[in-house]
Amino acid sequence: MNNRKIIVITDLDGTLLDHSTYSFCEAEDALGLLREKGVPLIFCSSKSRAEIEVYRKKLSNNEPFISENGGAIFIPEGYGDLKCEFDKIEDGYLVIEIGSEYQTLADAFEKIKKRAGINIKSITEFTIDEIVWLTGLSGEEAFLAQKREYILPFINYGGEGDDKVIKDEILSLGLNYTEGARFVHLMGGNDKGKAVKILTDIFKKNYPETEITTIGLGDSLNDLPMLEVVDKAFLVKKEAGNYEERIKVEGLAYADGIGPVGWNKAVLGLFNNN
Repeated sequence: MNNRKIIVITDLDGTLLDHSTYSFCEAEDALGLLREKGVPLIFCSSKSRAEIEVYRKKLSNNEPFISENGGAIFIPEGYGDLKCEFDKIEDGYLVIEIGSEYQTLADAFEKIKKRAGINIKSITEFTIDEIVWLTGLSGEEAFLAQKREYILPFINYGGEGDDKVIKDEILSLGLNYTEGARFVHLMGGNDKGKAVKILTDIFKKNYPETEITTIGLGDSLNDLPMLEVVDKAFLVKKEAGNYEERIKVEGLAYADGIGPVGWNKAVLGLFNNN
């Protein structure tokens, strides 16, 4: 392990966190092992920055993180004396912005609703109680879920075949979309893979004498770009006990378990084999 640095990059909802309860207790053994070995654990989630900060506190995690499907990278000031280019310093972070501004997405969403004539509703249009009912989040967490900066999650309440109409409208405006566990995500040119590659390159430039090995774990379609750029990719089972069949990556490992159960087995197995 000399001159080798392993970095674990993980999705949160449905991967490290249980889909329904948002608990990570079933991954405690592997989390403890990472802490013991000093392996950086980097969150790469569709969650907002405010949501991710809650889990950073719960897990005493002080590493960089990636919010909103690669919308931005947040590196704590002074972290490992890392040197990199960044767009701004905010709330103690060096921020590298990749995604479109929220207002651009909100304006585009209104155009899409009018042009498509389909019943779609963004996360910011739901009441806190509705988000709690939809997601199982607490009221406080539901409030934080609405604090969007780089993506706009929404739900399509239209009929069969309306998905394609909406996606065509999104693409016609020069924007993109992906799917999470519960919402479709309207976004700009960002994705998890782009952000992971930028952050990995920063580590490599700052530690030129060290072999950097990245491990990625996810469960949903929005994790595909991340799993494509890491050195070793793991896919955990979704809540129904199946794997996301649209995720195809060379060398992909299928973790034996749903969410944090599979996550735990994958990480423990990885280090037992090293």
